[in-house]
Amino acid sequence: QIDTMAGEAPAQTNYLYMTYNGDEDDTLPFDEPAKMVLGSGTYRIGSSVEFDWCSVSAIRTLRKNGHKAIMVNYNPETVSTDYDECDKLFFEELSLERVLDIYERENCDQAIVSVGGQIPNNLALPLYENGVSIAGTSPAMIDNAEDRDKFSQMCDNNGIDQPAWRRLTSQEDAFDFADEVGYPVLVRPSYVLSGAAMNVAYTPAELSRNLQVAGEISTKFPVVLSKFIENGREID
Repeated sequence: QIDTMAGEAPAQTNYLYMTYNGDEDDTLPFDEPAKMVLGSGTYRIGSSVEFDWCSVSAIRTLRKNGHKAIMVNYNPETVSTDYDECDKLFFEELSLERVLDIYERENCDQAIVSVGGQIPNNLALPLYENGVSIAGTSPAMIDNAEDRDKFSQMCDNNGIDQPAWRRLTSQEDAFDFADEVGYPVLVRPSYVLSGAAMNVAYTPAELSRNLQVAGEISTKFPVVLSKFIENGREID
């Protein structure tokens, strides 16, 4: 337990954290399986407050329907890290190792990754591959949408029109593609929040800079280059 009483009195709280090499626990797992909700982690200007709202709404709905709700988040400036909102709050990092530790220790039967934004989304497939039951959309389908290469391939396979595109294998390949289709081109990294590092390049110099930024942000996942259609109309 996190001591919210500054040592002046016993802390009776569900505000928790994990540790290595511990030989006892301050709390016991629930008698019934619990539902884990992954929060948003750090905030980013322009997005993230909505993820806190979604996380809190998920917790409240779970509890309203009689489920034990466990929140995992490490941002103190959120409503989701108010320990009165959930049955247990783990103020912990949103990493694969830590989430698996909590899931196993608390006897969870499901994890909700769809309300916390990009960080939980990035964990969906690794968690699934480690035996975690993911509520809602299949992690394979999340990966299909987040991975630009897989998504573009899916559109092609289903005959859906889209601008010319290519998965990048080298910077030289990117310049060859841009010369082939003509500038401007759109750099599209995978698994990024709110279009981070998704930039339009109008010249080879801009393309070089944009590729460097995209490579730094999307190191583990493919970067796709697409022809950028000017004066287009976007319809939702």
